[in-house]
Amino acid sequence: MGFREVTVIEVREVLRGWLEGAGLRTVAERAGVDRKTARRYVQAAQAAGLEREAGFAVVDDELVAAVVSAVRPARPNGHGAGWDALEAQRGQIQAWLAGDGKDAKPLSVVKVHELL
Repeated sequence: MGFREVTVIEVREVLRGWLEGAGLRTVAERAGVDRKTARRYVQAAQAAGLEREAGFAVVDDELVAAVVSAVRPARPNGHGAGWDALEAQRGQIQAWLAGDGKDAKPLSVVKVHELL
């Protein structure tokens, strides 16, 4: 899964449309997000206590923060599994890029990617 930053405006627009009574497809289209993403935002907001009859006035920074933290993937130290896999090979990658070894030329990043 790729990483995509979640903006406060995006979350607010999804919740605004949903609270106005629009369906998830309409809400997603208006906010410029995927329908499944809009559903995840709404479900996270409902889990945080938002009710459809409440109105947009209850959407505050605390609710948006709860939604963002619920939909954001868990990334300890800010890095995912790919980072950990590369970190385990750090010494070998540095050696390839530096050309360490007897008569070894530095390898290109493309070649290093192929070798990994």
